[in-house]
Amino acid sequence: MELNKVIEKKLTAEQKNEFERDDGKFKLLKNIIILPIVTAILGIYLESILIVTISVLFIIAFLVISVYASSRKNKIYENVIIPYVLEEKFDNVEYVKSDVSLKEEFINSRLAPECDKIECSNYFRLIEDKYFVEICKVVTNKLDVEENDGVIDKNLEQNFSGVFARVKLPNKFNVNFKAIKNIKDYGNINVDKSSTEQLKMNNLEFDMNYDIFSMEPVSLKRSLSPGVLARILEINRKLDNVISFSVYDNVLYVTLEYEKFLEFKGNGKNYVDEELAVQNLEVLEYINYFIRYFVNMTVV
Repeated sequence: MELNKVIEKKLTAEQKNEFERDDGKFKLLKNIIILPIVTAILGIYLESILIVTISVLFIIAFLVISVYASSRKNKIYENVIIPYVLEEKFDNVEYVKSDVSLKEEFINSRLAPECDKIECSNYFRLIEDKYFVEICKVVTNKLDVEENDGVIDKNLEQNFSGVFARVKLPNKFNVNFKAIKNIKDYGNINVDKSSTEQLKMNNLEFDMNYDIFSMEPVSLKRSLSPGVLARILEINRKLDNVISFSVYDNVLYVTLEYEKFLEFKGNGKNYVDEELAVQNLEVLEYINYFIRYFVNMTVV
């Protein structure tokens, strides 16, 4: 798969010019911003307020233009190039510019780690016959507060970055539960122990990889049979990662920690890093397979 050649053919002349022009501006500004910085240092050495002031104004102007050029380039990448890459693998993809409700759904999934900030981006859907999967990238940050010699430092530190997906199950699934990548590896998860209990599924590998919570242990173990657990573990092994998932009110939620999700921007003349892009598509394919398997499992 030569994605860069495919994208090259699909982009309009205007889109190519915009992407390359803003990429060129960004690179040029990164290279020449050193000049006003050197001039400012020289002005400080010569004790010239005028030179320092002019240099600082140039630095600010360069930074503003650089941020603007970078944001325009990112817009082409997110709104045009990412959809083209997805369309190479999925013929049922629908790219959505924004869907604020998915942030709320991420919280409703009970899979979100404790955090102070949630950012969702790059929303799209995979349309199936009886259902559709809503997918986005999610990044969460936890506020880290430190006190050094009476000075309080507050920093937001990333504690999750990856895929979030939801699907309204077309068939009734009567058990509410969550199966989370082992909490000691995954981070702090809010667990209301008054309304749920932690279960063991009598599968050593599954119990080592997951913490699973529900108030309906008998029904859950009937639904997540040994064969189902084996298939889930097989998908995890292919991903070399653990899919966390939950069902509440007949909605299936899925999360997967994957730092580079939808981050495959290329360098130089390449629009995308093809190795990373293909890896992203494989991750999505496995998640889609997991969801399709789970949906089919609920068919009576």
